[in-house]
Amino acid sequence: MLPTMKEGARKLESMTPDEIFRRLDVDVSGTIDSFELKSLVQGRFHNSWEMYTIDTAALAAVTVAGVHGAISMGLHPLVAATSGIVMSLGGVLRDLFCGRDLAMASQSYAIATGAGSTVYVLTREMALRGYPLLAMTRIFLSMGTTVSIRCWEYFRGEPLLAPMRGRK
Repeated sequence: MLPTMKEGARKLESMTPDEIFRRLDVDVSGTIDSFELKSLVQGRFHNSWEMYTIDTAALAAVTVAGVHGAISMGLHPLVAATSGIVMSLGGVLRDLFCGRDLAMASQSYAIATGAGSTVYVLTREMALRGYPLLAMTRIFLSMGTTVSIRCWEYFRGEPLLAPMRGRK
């Protein structure tokens, strides 16, 4: 399960100042240098709920932009919908290059972008067939789908497509 801010704060509150210093002083030099301070700041935001929220909002926006771009280039709606899934590979590659934990979001990237792009394509097709759906409605429904799937996974505490570990 992903750690919450409350759990981290409780753990920190239970530590004495000497324990906190020893935990921060990685090279046991007796001082906290810039490298150790940098790792403290990065550790705080690396897998935090703030980064997950920003990542989710960016993923939702890129999903809509990518699918709209694919449609505007004249690609078939099915190809445009699957382009959302292929787009999620960019987020996974970013995590690899930045050294982020892939378990944090790699599985929900594909599902969330796939669902969001499918909703956008379906609502666009409905609009083309005469249903009164404004472009902003399609955008909000698509982004809402992407965000909802990511939030559901985050609050559930395990990947959406968790392997069947320990199940018989």
